[in-house]
Amino acid sequence: MKIYSKPLTLYEIDLLHYSSNNSDKEYFVDALILKALDKDANNLFSSKDKETLLSIDKSELERMYLQMFENELGSLKIASS
Repeated sequence: MKIYSKPLTLYEIDLLHYSSNNSDKEYFVDALILKALDKDANNLFSSKDKETLLSIDKSELERMYLQMFENELGSLKIASS
């Protein structure tokens, strides 16, 4: 599964830093919940997925996090129904 995102805003960066309790693993999970999208710009994760995501190895979460920002949707306009 390819993971996409839209660019982080300054507000989102602050939110992630303050909500992740100084844990890299939790930072990656919170970022994935906040920003991970599929190719159609639908959210891939919700807060209900947090415990499941936290059970994933930190190196895999980091890989997912980096992939997400390598595939930014940028200013691509997604049509809404």
